[in-house]
Amino acid sequence: MKAHEIKPMSADQIKQALSKKGVSLSVMAEAIGVSLTAVSGVISRQTQSLRIAEAIAKVLDKPVGEVFSDCPHYVSPRKHRRQDQVQAVQQLLAS
Repeated sequence: MKAHEIKPMSADQIKQALSKKGVSLSVMAEAIGVSLTAVSGVISRQTQSLRIAEAIAKVLDKPVGEVFSDCPHYVSPRKHRRQDQVQAVQQLLAS
């Protein structure tokens, strides 16, 4: 692993960190408005949800790319790439 690479948090580390904040997975799920299974699936990397991953990272007070650094779709979400593409086209059209 290179010095600049961030080691992802394991599912157990995420659960422990949430627990230290006083937040259970069921409370997290209810707060986000999703099922416990959905939250658990994202934490264990069995399912993908940027919204859930971002909520977990926010509660842990960490960037989503630090918590889920092994998940490139969270680190560089499609939404941001699309915004960059739209801005590039707008700049091209403005010139």
